[in-house]
Amino acid sequence: MRTRQKQRIIIGTLCAIVIGLTVGYAVLSQTLNIQGIGNISGHFEILFTKIEEGKMNESTTIDKQITNTTTATFTIDLKKPSSSGEYFITVENRGMIDAYVESIQGLDEANSTEPIDITFSLEGIEINDKLGAKQSKVFKVKVNWNSNATSIPETSKDLTLTINFAQDPNDNPSEIVSDIEEPVIKDGLIPVTYDENGNTVKADIYGDWYSYENRQWANAVSVTSNSRNEYLIARAGTPVEESDILAYYVWIPRYRYQLWNVDGFSNEQEIQVEFETITTEKSIGDQNGEWLTHPAFTFGYEEISGFWFGKFEMTGTKENPMIKPNQKSLTNLNNKDMFDSIKSMNSETYGLSMYDSHMIKNMEWGAVAYLTNSKYGKSTNGVCEEVWINNVNTGTGQANTEVIWGPTITGCSGISSSADVKNNMTSCEIGRDYKQEGVKASTTGNIYGIYDLNGGSWERTMASIVSEDGSFLPVESGFLEYPNFKYYDSYLPVNFQYDFSQGKLGDAMKETRKSTEPNSNGWYMDYGYYPVISAPWFARGGNSASTNLSGVFGVSYSTGIEGSANGSRAVIAP
Repeated sequence: MRTRQKQRIIIGTLCAIVIGLTVGYAVLSQTLNIQGIGNISGHFEILFTKIEEGKMNESTTIDKQITNTTTATFTIDLKKPSSSGEYFITVENRGMIDAYVESIQGLDEANSTEPIDITFSLEGIEINDKLGAKQSKVFKVKVNWNSNATSIPETSKDLTLTINFAQDPNDNPSEIVSDIEEPVIKDGLIPVTYDENGNTVKADIYGDWYSYENRQWANAVSVTSNSRNEYLIARAGTPVEESDILAYYVWIPRYRYQLWNVDGFSNEQEIQVEFETITTEKSIGDQNGEWLTHPAFTFGYEEISGFWFGKFEMTGTKENPMIKPNQKSLTNLNNKDMFDSIKSMNSETYGLSMYDSHMIKNMEWGAVAYLTNSKYGKSTNGVCEEVWINNVNTGTGQANTEVIWGPTITGCSGISSSADVKNNMTSCEIGRDYKQEGVKASTTGNIYGIYDLNGGSWERTMASIVSEDGSFLPVESGFLEYPNFKYYDSYLPVNFQYDFSQGKLGDAMKETRKSTEPNSNGWYMDYGYYPVISAPWFARGGNSASTNLSGVFGVSYSTGIEGSANGSRAVIAP
């Protein structure tokens, strides 16, 4: 079971959320009032952040709004018997203390008053439900006009619903706390786990959602807009249909690591990792044996608690990008088009408008690589196993054919870490997808990890070298100028292609080189080509045909041009 970070301050305040609903018929109107009252401080703050209309049957919303984040008003017309309307309400705990629902009042009283043909229901929130610090919850209020009603009431009907939130009594600061930053779940992201058959189900974020000690990394999905609200209010254990899922993500929590090779060469070894919080003093080591907060957790000028990393390579199309298993990876886009495609996921369509979706940076790849080669990934008592290759090629593998090296099929695995390529494939080999033997190609050796980091398609990153005078080298990437610095890692050039002296601590390049020999100079004999002026962009991981040369620590170069075997990966920052 995961260990939750407890808050340090206890305040016995109470937040009462009042929902008032007035029902009208035909020319009459119905008004739903939601008010948040009580003592609210920076430590205990419950408020409304969103109202969305749900299914409306022969009914019309006249008005809906949130005022000062504590009052929401709805007005709806019901046209005839059998009419109904529903609203999804998001309540968010922006304080520092976990809360729970202490009481819900007013529903039974309203339903027992005339006209009894008009009834109200509440779904997605119950007494004792928890609302953790920095978490949000969605619930549904529905009004229904009985289809058997034979007359139109002469008066409207009101609902005043009071939901009282109080401090969670289990939030005890005297307990030993974990330094792991909890995954940030907001907007439309759905936390998930997997059942015994590998099927995706909604997680209980207050139960056994994740355990990094047991290599169960936190997972979440983005779902379609027409299914999202129902999943948001669903109980833990509810199956999430694959057809509703748009993207899979894995949480990489903020951590520091112990430096072992600041300037030199090293062999494969377990990387020492310790999780830390934003409130922990940042580690700034620069010598072997010292500790360094991984640079990927500084996003622009902001220190972040972690980030969500695409579980698979990009899939879908440029206009409709996805992150799905058992699909062709998204290739044949230059760097700029791939960047724009991934940025488009930062929208209501994906339920990610409150995140920052972007194309993977070199440093973010490095953060995942180091966590993979730690005790939380593929290392046990100092002995590390390489992530197995995705060796599936949808191309022919034959010269003088239309597509020699095509997209991969995401979430597949070969029979070893360096298996030979499988050409002309339209799916994973039988039994070797992400739910079955394919788990050996994940960063954890189980379904909770990240796939396609070894082999698959080359993954271009938002990182490139600059010219000797420091000017940007877009070449064939499609960019005309420097990208925003928070989305881009810049490197200085070197004198020869196997020299990684200008690599940076944390990017899984310089620290994981075994030599300056050509080609296989990285850990596990992975590729090691530093970019050059004519091909300044970094690519990671290798492709399906790279056998032993591909891997999590593989590095190569690109002009940034589109290619049938050139893909990428998405990251969302909280």
